[in-house]
Amino acid sequence: MQANYSFSRFLTFSSIGQLDTANSQAVSANFRLRYNYRPDCDLFIVYNVGTQFVSLAAANPQQIRETRFAVKFTYSFFP
Repeated sequence: MQANYSFSRFLTFSSIGQLDTANSQAVSANFRLRYNYRPDCDLFIVYNVGTQFVSLAAANPQQIRETRFAVKFTYSFFP
């Protein structure tokens, strides 16, 4: 499932939710906020939460809950 919302032409929000049909506990989500403060210059705030499998063996895959937060800043010297 995906959703996008634009507060203005400078501020947008995007989210993606994923569900693994083979395992009901494997759910992940991604949220991204983008602020475009001038041409070719952006500020991204990204938050991810989900399940990561330690082993690919089908017998007993151990699951780890993983959370990530990132901030990315881009700046163009010549707009």
